[in-house]
Amino acid sequence: MVALLLASCDDFFAIDSANVLDEDDYISRESEMYRGFLGIVTRMQEVGDHAIFLTDPRSNYLEPTGNVPIALQDIANYADTDGNDYADPVGYYAVIVACNDFIMKMDEFYNKVGGALSDSAKVHIPRLVSCALRDKVWAYSMLSRIYGEAYWFDTNITELTPLTDTSTFQHLDVKGICDHCIDLLDNGIDVCGQHVPATLEMDWTRWVDPVNGNANYSYWKYMTPAWLPLRAELASWRTNYEDSAAAAEDWQWVRDNVLAFLNAAIVNHGTDWYSCSMQIILNYPNIFWTERVGLEQQILGAVYYDYQNKQYNRLVQYFCPEYPGDGYYLRPSQSALATYSEADIRGGQQRLISNTLGGELAFSKYYYTRLNNQGYLRSKIYEIEPTIPLYRGHDLHFLLAEAENHLGHWDVAGTLLNMGILNRFPGGDMTLPTDSLEGQPIWDPSYSNWFASSGGYGDIGIVGASRGTAYNLPSLPADASQEEKRAFAFSPERIRAYDLALADEYLKEFTGEGKSYSYLVKMAERYDDYRIIYDRVSPKYDAFHAAQVESSLREHRFIRWKL
Repeated sequence: MVALLLASCDDFFAIDSANVLDEDDYISRESEMYRGFLGIVTRMQEVGDHAIFLTDPRSNYLEPTGNVPIALQDIANYADTDGNDYADPVGYYAVIVACNDFIMKMDEFYNKVGGALSDSAKVHIPRLVSCALRDKVWAYSMLSRIYGEAYWFDTNITELTPLTDTSTFQHLDVKGICDHCIDLLDNGIDVCGQHVPATLEMDWTRWVDPVNGNANYSYWKYMTPAWLPLRAELASWRTNYEDSAAAAEDWQWVRDNVLAFLNAAIVNHGTDWYSCSMQIILNYPNIFWTERVGLEQQILGAVYYDYQNKQYNRLVQYFCPEYPGDGYYLRPSQSALATYSEADIRGGQQRLISNTLGGELAFSKYYYTRLNNQGYLRSKIYEIEPTIPLYRGHDLHFLLAEAENHLGHWDVAGTLLNMGILNRFPGGDMTLPTDSLEGQPIWDPSYSNWFASSGGYGDIGIVGASRGTAYNLPSLPADASQEEKRAFAFSPERIRAYDLALADEYLKEFTGEGKSYSYLVKMAERYDDYRIIYDRVSPKYDAFHAAQVESSLREHRFIRWKL
């Protein structure tokens, strides 16, 4: 049986047993195309908080409280994860099963009616399939960066099938997963009598009213992660397992495409879209403190919920000391809070991300903000179902800085990380840096679009946009020789130093989003050094548990689960 939702449009995806269709009949009419896709989204809702509770307790920021369940405490203490309920990857595979099934059922439906569809359905079919492809890629990318392995399959699984069936399943390591996902994102699939690329967006405003549209559904576009951050992040991981030429090609792709996307955002949307600017300082809590999609200018994909329609996540229960009944399992560690400056908008003193609630220190990013004395999202705390961002503007800036770093553009990478283009070129003149590497200018001319005077972002950097502390990075004097400049640009020691500064800032930026630990794993894999993780997480542990952490990391960096 395939659980399909949406009793009516206004019910969003309200669960109703009357809307459960027999697997053999789904999809048999046009309306079920949309219901089927929303079935995928419910699978994503079920797994939306999984990475947060599985990986963030292993990162530097969150630590267990005295209330924590033993299984979650074991996760935090780096005990063996195989068999631990929190480590089970089944939710991600459920998303993949739902995507495969939806795509195949769409193809069967299309062939059954001989392509005789309404004009609206003809438009929406490829877009729905394209979104399902990206949801599938997202699930595999999560398996990759959390577990370091996955079984790839493209069929719809309707019965128990042994993983030893190599005609159905292909076991892949991280490199293999990245290759398969990037191939799918780049080439799409042939289905429903046409070639469907993975780049199409569904216009949900027109699924009810194809002529006039319905703006009430405009935010539904965020249900599927955007193509670019998926593709760029997978490429950044793949570089860890490639030779230098292939890695350079991937880094060039990331730099060119992310930079082009950010510049196009200026043209299409305006100065504060996906930016690291003063707008972040003014609106930062609104990215997370929401039950819809957060600050639209930052979101590139999100999982959101509706309490009234029985859509739940566990964020508030696990983080809030005032949650009624059983809860409050994880809190900020003092060692992590000490890494923020007093002025940092994400630090303990500003109380936008952490706060004292009910007399206890709490991670309040998703459900409480002192900004304008707004307090809790709802008066009934248990009804708060905050949005979980999948990708946002900061992801693009980190990816861009990471790519520039590996291309040897250390001045660009350091500027993007620290205080931004406005401070690097206070006069708004980028004609000064004329050096080039490998025949390309170190500073791409299109960065000039980022100046506020040019109608751009007014970029003040990742650190600057959070009022954080700038990193003291290795640099060269302007009068260094060309030989010295080139040697420094491609120095493995310099590249590593910049990478680790990005990692340290990533830990500050992506607390409680299910991403920070995986970023450390990416760096540890890149440099084959488990201490990159250990040095950053060990300060929150006592001596006994720190030794346990180190012993575990010596053996494996990814979460272990016997597939």
